[in-house]
Amino acid sequence: MLKQFQKRFPNSDFKLDYSWAGTFGETKDGLPYFGKPDPKKNEHYVLGFGGNGITFSVMGMNSVLDSINNKKNQDLEYYRFGR
Repeated sequence: MLKQFQKRFPNSDFKLDYSWAGTFGETKDGLPYFGKPDPKKNEHYVLGFGGNGITFSVMGMNSVLDSINNKKNQDLEYYRFGR
């Protein structure tokens, strides 16, 4: 990135303070995982992957709240572990 900038603006005295990179991961079907992977443990997950991770996070939050409160939630079926 810095080399590209310097190529376009060769006379600029620009110093890079920070650089960031991220890993992009996704599931085989492109959907997130919500809920409890192990019914015996008190662990609830919202695992959003890919570009839709933030979009699914609100759905996941509501789904996990229902799971914690032992309420039925259709999203927990669609986005369950082991599908």
